Amino acid sequence: MKDRFPKWWLPYYVVRTLFLRFGVITLVLLAPLFTLYVSSGDYVIGSDYIFLFSLWFMLFAPFIINYGIANNRKKKILAVIEKIKDTGHFKPDINSEGWLFWQSTYLGFDFQQGTFLYIRIYPGNVMDVIGFDAYSLTRTEVEDSKLRLFTKFTSLPMILIDTGAASSIANHLHAMNNKGYSYNFNFNDVVNKKRAEIEVLTGLPVPVLA
Repeated sequence: MKDRFPKWWLPYYVVRTLFLRFGVITLVLLAPLFTLYVSSGDYVIGSDYIFLFSLWFMLFAPFIINYGIANNRKKKILAVIEKIKDTGHFKPDINSEGWLFWQSTYLGFDFQQGTFLYIRIYPGNVMDVIGFDAYSLTRTEVEDSKLRLFTKFTSLPMILIDTGAASSIANHLHAMNNKGYSYNFNFNDVVNKKRAEIEVLTGLPVPVLA
């Protein structure tokens, strides 16, 4: 099974963070100024146009590429959601679904049946598709925008979700835990039975959690 976070992810994450904090600001200032220079300058040479193109390319290309990747992953997640809805055990209201677009993460709640679905596509092109009921988690922790979901899976004991809605999600989970749902099905088993279909549908491996 491929790693959720491959070896190249950490150096890439560091470079990306530095670019977003310092590189973008530099390019936002430099690109328009150099555009004015090229458009009004009398001593512009060919290399100036190349440099100008490079500035604008470096400013927009990373966002366009990452948007394309995230949008493609969202389409795959949407297809998986429809596959899980077909089971009849997950029918979330539109206001009970949350997307973290840039993190390729989905979390949806069916408050009528007491089920919630977590899907994420990781940088290593590995997809988690996990079905929870109201009693699946051992506990939750909220620290600023970070929500930690502690599971009963030894292979994935904790799920970290970084979102401004961390407290709201935790409150919904606590409310579900105290509502007194009863089940005649195991939602995670229901989801696991769709695993092979999901892998064919998305072309991504879906780990079996133990």
